[in-house]
Amino acid sequence: MKTIAATAITVAALVLGTGVAHADSDEQAYLRELQNDQIPVSNDQAAVQVGHDVCNLLAAGGTKDQAMNALPSNLSMAQRRTIVDASVTYLCPT
Repeated sequence: MKTIAATAITVAALVLGTGVAHADSDEQAYLRELQNDQIPVSNDQAAVQVGHDVCNLLAAGGTKDQAMNALPSNLSMAQRRTIVDASVTYLCPT
């Protein structure tokens, strides 16, 4: 569990990096949700990876609160909640 949370933190830090990914429709919807909530994303690929890391943490038995707390502290709790909720909605397997 700690490894997954550490991975989420590491990858989440890349959200402020640079670059653009070609995302499929679920990933595009996820990114659009982040954009609508004014979450800073300058690297689409890294942001999508953060969403998948959230899904992995949840699949390993983590809670939404643990996932939110694994995200960078420079994001508000509302922004973290949006990332977790958008990940569950658009990226996590059902």
